[in-house]
Amino acid sequence: MSVLPRNVTEAVKEHATSRGIKNPKFDISSGSRNGDSYSGDVYRIVISPDEKDVEDCRNNNSDGAITGLPKVISVIAKVAPTSPLRRGLYNSSAHFQREKYIFDIVLPTFEKFQETRGLKPSRMFNHYPTVIASDCTEGQEFVLQDDLTAQGFKNFQRTEPLDYDNVLRILTELAEFHAVSFAMKDQAPDIFSKIVGQLRETIFVAPLHSSFEGFLKRQVDYAMRTLEHNPAKGDEAVCKRLFRFRDEYGPSMVECVENKDDVVICHGDCWISNVLYRHKNISQPKELRFLDWQVTRCGTPVIDLSYFIFCCTDSELRKRLPELLRKYHTALVERIDELGSNGRRLFPFDTLQQHLEKFARFGFGMALMTLHSTCCVEKDLPDVSAALESSELIDLDKYTKDLLYNPAYIKRMTGVCRDMVRLGYL
Repeated sequence: MSVLPRNVTEAVKEHATSRGIKNPKFDISSGSRNGDSYSGDVYRIVISPDEKDVEDCRNNNSDGAITGLPKVISVIAKVAPTSPLRRGLYNSSAHFQREKYIFDIVLPTFEKFQETRGLKPSRMFNHYPTVIASDCTEGQEFVLQDDLTAQGFKNFQRTEPLDYDNVLRILTELAEFHAVSFAMKDQAPDIFSKIVGQLRETIFVAPLHSSFEGFLKRQVDYAMRTLEHNPAKGDEAVCKRLFRFRDEYGPSMVECVENKDDVVICHGDCWISNVLYRHKNISQPKELRFLDWQVTRCGTPVIDLSYFIFCCTDSELRKRLPELLRKYHTALVERIDELGSNGRRLFPFDTLQQHLEKFARFGFGMALMTLHSTCCVEKDLPDVSAALESSELIDLDKYTKDLLYNPAYIKRMTGVCRDMVRLGYL
């Protein structure tokens, strides 16, 4: 798209004016990698002053020197698709509304709660981009936010599983995010209940459409084939469990998101492309920012944990999963305590283990749906977003079938299947 929708253009111009650029020039390019965004189109907009801005600046300085010239600004615009097929398939209206609600209501409420409990800004969970403007008018939805890459943030390499230090850093951040929910439920239950009342599930809602059920079952079939390509001792038992899960897949995902025991507000889409990082100081840990809050949901913390663990790590790393889960829980308890509640009372480690045994299959379900594209280098990915303008869900497999023979996918997927059984989660 070389021309932005009118309402997005107006929002960008208004933002430029607020930053001293009255006559902005736009340079528009893609703001995401192929395979990272299907529910909308993402654009990077670099805003520059034009000659008139420079001349006005010169005229406003008596010595004629060009001082105080407005700086170039970079922003990201997430724009909902216009295709009825794509909008319906990805429930675009609901997801843009969800993200607006998260940034307008939920995250500011979380920040205020942390502040009133004495946390300094540097200690708060406030690790997300600043939203500049948003609109949820039907068919014209968009979110305009700061471009974090212009602030030095980077994507992790999507095709590579994360190493231990990065996994621990992200799990610690998730613990501190989840801790706010636990403390708020304990100390301000009415406020928490009010904000989560708007977080109804938008994807795994019973009854699932038959075409979606069929799509899910085919993902299990593909996973079972990877075991044939990369056989190992014990695979017969794994295949038997996968075959049973084939019919349980859809209902299991619904059960996971419908759980109302020990719930928190989850990011909901916690995978490698939705986390950016930067090294602000070489002596300090990486700074993280969490993107894309369109499917934020209320549920067990295991929604975020299992999604991240089974979609962003490999079997070698998961050998240390018990240790990582202990560290997640320690960080969770410490932050709940810091917020004024008793973390071990609110969410004991035994309860976390019970949730993992019941609900870690959510992360497995997400891995079944996404690993084939996650493991593929960007240039080899088909343009599924374009295909979604005219293809039914049942037809999408033809765009991704070649990815199923990728050795990286086979290795990662067989590891996930075996670990789910080994860990007692499937």
